[in-house]
Amino acid sequence: MIKKLMVAGATAALLSAGTASAAVINLTSVTGIWTATTPAFPDVNGQGTSEIRWGGPVSGGNQSGYRFDSAATPALVAENVNFNLGTFTHFNYPVYAPSLTSAQLTVDSTLDIDGVVETVTSVFEFQHWETTNSDNPCADGGTNGVGINKNGCADRVTFALNVGASDSFNIGGIDYFVDIEGFFYNGLLASEFWTKEEKASTAELRGLITSRPVSVPEPSTLALLGLGLLGLGVRRRMRQTA
Repeated sequence: MIKKLMVAGATAALLSAGTASAAVINLTSVTGIWTATTPAFPDVNGQGTSEIRWGGPVSGGNQSGYRFDSAATPALVAENVNFNLGTFTHFNYPVYAPSLTSAQLTVDSTLDIDGVVETVTSVFEFQHWETTNSDNPCADGGTNGVGINKNGCADRVTFALNVGASDSFNIGGIDYFVDIEGFFYNGLLASEFWTKEEKASTAELRGLITSRPVSVPEPSTLALLGLGLLGLGVRRRMRQTA
């Protein structure tokens, strides 16, 4: 009976090696800083902060700009569900040159996974096309004064994740994978979008967390266990008949 209990316990231990309870995951902080621009200061100002501005305002208006607003924290994060890291905004106003052509955004996202704190750093490269407002057709191929070009030709914002697309951490025998998926525009993952003049257009930065136990018993492991137990049984019967 004792041997049977030991065998049952060993089998249960192997089968449960791939089972883990859900971790408590909190997004504790997010910071987004514009770390580089082309052209540099003073043509573009605000480097080292969450907002950059450029261009000479037309008729007493506003400068154009980019801003990153971090998501509210702390925030509970569920595995396998997209979560918000922050919002990118392009303030599109008619401006005189010089205008932005590229910018770099560095985002630090800090997570608390069952009491273990980890930070993921992601770097995004933005390419900016400040189009001529009076063109017809416009740069996007559309008609000036219609749709996205209603207030003059729309500008194009292109962004790509070049560093920190994903990271992983081992906590308590579980591998957690943090994927910074990118910017979502109108609910869809996008690499670029066109923005209307005299309007603030936004895109949401999202992430995804998945996990996997480090040690998952392979079928071959269970088969070897079965063969070992069979051998023990055979030897026991041999001793009994000797």
